[in-house]
Amino acid sequence: MNRRHLLRLGAFAAIGVTTGGALTACGDGDSGGDGVAELSMWTFLDPAGTDPRGKALKEIVDGFNASQSAAKVTVTSMNYAKIDGEVIRAANTGGGPDIVNIYTPQLAQHVEGGSIQEIDEYANDWLSEAGADYLFPIDSAKVDGKLMALPWESRVWLLWYRKDILDKYKVSAPTTLDEAIAAGAAIRKASGNKITGFAIGLSEQSLGADFMEKFDPFTAGFGGEIIGADGKAAFASAAGEQAMALIKKAADAGAMGREVLTMGADEVVNGVKAGTVAMAIEGSYRVASARSAEGVGDNLVTLPVPSTTAGKNMPTAVAGQTLAMGANTDHPEQVWAFMRYYLSAESQAKFAAAGVLPVLKSVYDSDAIAKAANATELLQWRDYLATDGKVSRFPADYSELSTNLVKAAQNMIFNGAAVPAALSEVQTQYNQKGK
Repeated sequence: MNRRHLLRLGAFAAIGVTTGGALTACGDGDSGGDGVAELSMWTFLDPAGTDPRGKALKEIVDGFNASQSAAKVTVTSMNYAKIDGEVIRAANTGGGPDIVNIYTPQLAQHVEGGSIQEIDEYANDWLSEAGADYLFPIDSAKVDGKLMALPWESRVWLLWYRKDILDKYKVSAPTTLDEAIAAGAAIRKASGNKITGFAIGLSEQSLGADFMEKFDPFTAGFGGEIIGADGKAAFASAAGEQAMALIKKAADAGAMGREVLTMGADEVVNGVKAGTVAMAIEGSYRVASARSAEGVGDNLVTLPVPSTTAGKNMPTAVAGQTLAMGANTDHPEQVWAFMRYYLSAESQAKFAAAGVLPVLKSVYDSDAIAKAANATELLQWRDYLATDGKVSRFPADYSELSTNLVKAAQNMIFNGAAVPAALSEVQTQYNQKGK
């Protein structure tokens, strides 16, 4: 064994990575005895699980492995809240995956951590041919002007509601966020507080993501931004105050209670599945999984997030999952071949069938979309992204900022902390850090 192989095995032993639920060491990136490049891919999706996206991933990986003889990809599934730190730690021991799935808000974190490498030399020619077909703004996958990953999935955040619950409590589908809050309050009261009428997760677990996925676009909807063009925090503004006041209004009106302090995105989605959450704002990528739960199906309805004015939508964050090339891979050409296969129209169609928004415009004219059970809905999501999508800036320490913001939000929403002062405190601490 060479030093690189030993380092990788040590990293895997320390991490305890899993594939399909079993303790294992994934591919180490070395060529096997038959000359085949063994490529390891780390992702949050589980190809052995029940999530439709995981099943699509398995089909794509199996298809790539069967399509050629130069490389074989082995998938390692990791918790989405832990994968970034584990990849960075493994890369800094000289190991890590050859291929890594990264959510766009964490790209800068990986660049700073040295876990991935730029792919301009591989992607430029391909993008010059296929770039016009890209729905996802490719610049959002660049850090300091260098392309660090290829987005393979688009996502929008939508107003979800359980039609059966609204019907049971004789509440109309909302056309504004104020109506959603009022409807949620009526449902929660009528259910004896057993159902959260309108849930926004305020747990700091999973990096406070559920809160940030609302606070960011709400702030944009009122004309502000979280991070300014100068890289400094800018949310302690009139727009940020309005966004926070809107979230606080949901609690003050009784649409949600202190139960949301222990809710992240997973808990909110599970509540929708179980019928203990009537309405929420969640991602398009989770809809198919939620509908597969017993008793849900067509009872889960999605709409573009309405604003506080009838007939207008709130912006939706532009974010998605990407594939990046591991910093220590020995087989960049084979990794790039897999990335291209993953971004092919055929692979994108498989993800579309799993309810994922493709990043290639041409796929929306394909049979995969036409035959999808939610074909009309997928096109609606695409149009929402095109008309109301908002690209945000995600610095390397975005996860730290989001955690601090959700802690402040907990105090503003439930403990009486003054909104302007609490926002200003977090912003000042962030902007002064490192000075």
